[in-house]
Amino acid sequence: MITGKIKNLELSLGLVTIFTCSVAFALETQLIDDIDSGELTQTGVPVFGQSLFQGRFKDQPFSGFNPDYRITIGDQINLQLWGAYSFSATLPVDPKGNIFVPEVGPVHVSGVNNGALNDFVLRHVKRVFKNNVQAYANLEASQPVKVFVTGYVNNPGLYNGFSSDSILYYLDSADGIDPRSGSFVDIKVMRQGELIQKVNLYNFLVDGVMPALQLRSGDVVVVGARNGSVTVEGAVQQAAQMEFTGPYTQLGEMLLVSKPDPQANFARITQIIDGVQQANYLPLDEAMTTRLYPGAEVELVRDNDVKSISIQVSGELDGPATYVLPYGATLDDLLVQLNFRENADQNSIQLYRKSVAEKQRAALDRSLDALQMEVLTRQPNTDLEKTAQKDSAVMIQNFIKQARKAEPRGQVVIANNPIATEMLLEDGDELVVPLKASTVSIVGEVIFPTSLVYNKKNTLEDYIELAGGFANNANHDELVILHLDGTISRIDDNDFDDRLGDRLRPGDEIMVMPKIQSSELQVTKDVTEILYRIAVGTAAVLSF
Repeated sequence: MITGKIKNLELSLGLVTIFTCSVAFALETQLIDDIDSGELTQTGVPVFGQSLFQGRFKDQPFSGFNPDYRITIGDQINLQLWGAYSFSATLPVDPKGNIFVPEVGPVHVSGVNNGALNDFVLRHVKRVFKNNVQAYANLEASQPVKVFVTGYVNNPGLYNGFSSDSILYYLDSADGIDPRSGSFVDIKVMRQGELIQKVNLYNFLVDGVMPALQLRSGDVVVVGARNGSVTVEGAVQQAAQMEFTGPYTQLGEMLLVSKPDPQANFARITQIIDGVQQANYLPLDEAMTTRLYPGAEVELVRDNDVKSISIQVSGELDGPATYVLPYGATLDDLLVQLNFRENADQNSIQLYRKSVAEKQRAALDRSLDALQMEVLTRQPNTDLEKTAQKDSAVMIQNFIKQARKAEPRGQVVIANNPIATEMLLEDGDELVVPLKASTVSIVGEVIFPTSLVYNKKNTLEDYIELAGGFANNANHDELVILHLDGTISRIDDNDFDDRLGDRLRPGDEIMVMPKIQSSELQVTKDVTEILYRIAVGTAAVLSF
């Protein structure tokens, strides 16, 4: 059975053309005149389970306190005796499987369930001390072991742990399974050449089921080669490449992992059967039992006969949180149904759209790919330049890693547009009506990022001083003001000490950007563009 979800998407990196012109910031928030322009770049579909080893299992060893754990040689048992005879010590389980209890002698505890350990030891103590002596025994630490991890993992080797640690601990110690070539459903645990356990990690990913297994020194965890897989994407809650065993599987089984969108009603299936590529477009109910062979690609779609869309609303409103409207409804069709509260800021209504967020994500990825390619392909002329470029490359790669975590909001700017109410809504749109604001936030490269009461007499310089002044890495030449309605203003240093009038309003965020420290003009330009793209698209300032 192949089931479960993943949370993280794998970003494909490839050769991309370096941007030679700056992108208008209106594109970052997608002014409605440009919503449909451009094409979303395919970023690749992740392997189901590839994010599993980001949980850092190797940093959390388990010391063996499971009640089903069986005591073994090398474990440490804490024993307390009191009453007519007192004793307290931590006793090792010796090579014969015994602990030595004073006045009682050896007690064979190897193989005893941890949950039954106390009663077991107490019974042996009572055979000598009939009355007035009580005992308490518990497992303090399980046996240290060394386990081999091999096969299709990133770093095969011999790893230290405890006999009670799970398979995940040792796999993570080997830096996880290689998602390109390793299997998440074919993992074997070998002992002296004999198979003692098969592990399917899909069972853990979906149902949290992990086989109870006590490892010994010398055991081998072997990750097999990746089996056949099927890609499911489109109108699903989680697009993924899903592995399966056997010559074929069925779409219904795959959709236990990639849950279909409630409005998905057709499936487009492309696969090669007997050397011939076949494509089918089937109603979803019929497609559920269709055989899928390795390499099959499935796209779930919402057919054009969808009759309604669902819109989420929040903020200063009374009434339902979800509105179901006819397919083809406009923003005005929604607005006339809303019951605004007295303090609602109707001039700063915010609309967020998944498709816009995806385009912002794709645009950011293209810029990051271009920056990465620029860094990797530079050729130094001298040893001094080589050293400087190496240090710069490390810094930029760290920046790229941080920047890829940025999540665009997908805001559609509807302010200052007389035809905004005529725009068509999309299924899944989110509309937020903010409270009338009385503060201004200042974020980014200042000493104390904070929110301050708006005062129309204050200049930008005043707000910066109230936030402790510029930080060491601040860009003193230009600021960005992100308005509550999603529009932006860029203010250069000539206006810092002037009152800005309508260019600074309650609810705005003053964003102080970092200064780029690079001797390379192209790198400085690319990083600056990315920083502004992230700031406007995510309402956050990323340090460089």
